[in-house]
Amino acid sequence: MSMSDREYSVLLNHLHRPSSTILPLPTLQGLIVHYLSQLAPTPTPLAATIVSSSLFRPFSLAKLEALSASFRHAVHAKLRTLQEEPSGIFSPSLNARLNSWSTSLLGGLEGGHAITRLACCSGLLLGLEDILAKLPAKHGGLKASVEDEMILAFAEVIDLFFSSDSWGKEFQPVMEKGEDALTLPLIISSHALLLVPPEKFIALPLPQMLSLVARTITEAFASGTFMSTFPSFLDFKPEYKICVKAGAPIHEEINAIASSHAMTYMGSLSKLCSRIISLFVDYRPKLALPRMQETFLGLEAIAKNVEAGWLSTGLADAEEESIAPETRPLTTSLWTILKTLLFCIIMITEAGLSATVYAPSALGHSTAALALIELRTLSYLAFVIEKFGGVGHSAFSEFKRAFYLALDVLGSTQEESEHFVKGMCEEIWSSGHVSTHHVQRAKKAFALSAIEQLVPVLSTSTIQTFVLPFCSPHLAGAAHRETFESAHSVVLAILSSRSKIAVDNARSNDRADTLGSDSALTEKMVPFYAQCLIENSADGKLSVAQLRLAFVTLVKHATLTCDPALAWLCIDSILAACRAFSAPQDVDQRHRLHLSLISSLPSLPLMLLSRALSAVKDIIDATPSTDDKRKELVEAVFQEILENMGDAEKEHAVCWWNEQRVKWMASWRKPEDARHTQIEGFQAVLRL
Repeated sequence: MSMSDREYSVLLNHLHRPSSTILPLPTLQGLIVHYLSQLAPTPTPLAATIVSSSLFRPFSLAKLEALSASFRHAVHAKLRTLQEEPSGIFSPSLNARLNSWSTSLLGGLEGGHAITRLACCSGLLLGLEDILAKLPAKHGGLKASVEDEMILAFAEVIDLFFSSDSWGKEFQPVMEKGEDALTLPLIISSHALLLVPPEKFIALPLPQMLSLVARTITEAFASGTFMSTFPSFLDFKPEYKICVKAGAPIHEEINAIASSHAMTYMGSLSKLCSRIISLFVDYRPKLALPRMQETFLGLEAIAKNVEAGWLSTGLADAEEESIAPETRPLTTSLWTILKTLLFCIIMITEAGLSATVYAPSALGHSTAALALIELRTLSYLAFVIEKFGGVGHSAFSEFKRAFYLALDVLGSTQEESEHFVKGMCEEIWSSGHVSTHHVQRAKKAFALSAIEQLVPVLSTSTIQTFVLPFCSPHLAGAAHRETFESAHSVVLAILSSRSKIAVDNARSNDRADTLGSDSALTEKMVPFYAQCLIENSADGKLSVAQLRLAFVTLVKHATLTCDPALAWLCIDSILAACRAFSAPQDVDQRHRLHLSLISSLPSLPLMLLSRALSAVKDIIDATPSTDDKRKELVEAVFQEILENMGDAEKEHAVCWWNEQRVKWMASWRKPEDARHTQIEGFQAVLRL
């Protein structure tokens, strides 16, 4: 007997009659790969032996992964073997030989246990997907039969867990100690199921599949209660704020969750859940939408419990240095779980909401209600989101996509939008935490960013009663930058949206609404916010660009929505503040206000423009000709006239500019400066 025959006999003996001296899984895997790819004329008998072998039972993830990897690697080995074989004119094509080989394997899998077949088919399908790019021409039929077999095997697995008769329950799979019968089939097939075409995937019982995956995810995160026992294990150490003894049971509990199979493969499970929901909604929306809402509510419950647990731990206000060294591995594991939960929720809810956008509205299910659930869920995890860039420009792209999609959907319905805004404001107001509390601050930043996008659909009464009182306390607190900037963005969004309403009403000759509640709101907001901007013109608060943009928006809003005299109030407030800032240390703040005044010129009506230009002339004339700030002011005026001034106002502004240019140009210290050349060119155009 040759060495190869002896090895094959050893493999068969282990598969038929497992002994106490079982080969290590890597060795067994290597033998299976070799003989599946080398046996002639067909590997069917070996595949049948493998799938029926008691060696892989009781089931465990390690065994099923080894089985799946064996079939996957066997595909690669078979491809190498076929490519090395001599071929002639009348030889079957490479695709045909691979197809014949994979069909033989599937024939051997018939009659095996559903979970074993599922593992084998998963590996086979993944292997075929791997080699498609290496084949001379892609052959879709190469995977078709494997996809069909995998769908059948997975459907049988689902039947094992949803069997309603006691006889069927007798055949539920036996697992090794510590292994979960529900989780293993999902993990072992999650990658391969994503490769199955939609038209085949929907043949599966999608309601049961969604229920299985959702239940697995819920159990993996212990329904969000994994931090509930943390406070009971806190130990007092005067030098540390947070201390948990190294041997405390909480260490073992958290590590068990963080290292569980479901948590390790949460990315694959989340992708599978996302695909189930997307295809479920696409093909059976009437049945899918209520099930998807249940899934969303389940995720919201997890997130809500997580926030409550985090608040109970005391970790919210603890810095790294205030945590005892023996406790830091525990907090690291906690953050790993929290990060995984955040990405899981974002992936699933974004996929579901994207699919519902195209669902028929006649189904009577509110897409806005789903968006509301998603936003509430994310708000509970605001303290986690803050660790990954927050909700501003530095947020990661996946979060931005989910967040703004939910806001777009929610913003289509005023009732749901106002319900969300009122709910967020009332929840934060009634939380009992101080405004500087870490979780409170993160949640406020999240709420402000959401409210900013919803302002156009909110009623004036909601803005006055909820939005303005909510953001006003943060308009001066530059220490917490994200909340500070978000609060100003909300006010600017209010001004911009009300300006648009005023323009629309003016075009439709309907001034009643504009002169009603919106005008009353404007009359209150303009003086208040003008003074607020002046106070925030100091160094370390609003940047020059932010300050200029804010004043432009404020003046434009005052001009469009109310008596133009209110617009002059903004200009006069700047001039009065500049006169008050007479100390040498105020020169930079005064200069920022001067630039803001200049930026506001294009927003003024013609009746006020002349007075404002006269004030600008006095400011520039009063600035020493040797001061670089004078040059910056002149260039700012030139830029506003050139690019932002309206046609009616530009004619007046150009005449004014020509009166001042000779005097101002003479003060340039470098006439050859490129900017000077540009200004001279502009003057030539004006003279034409």
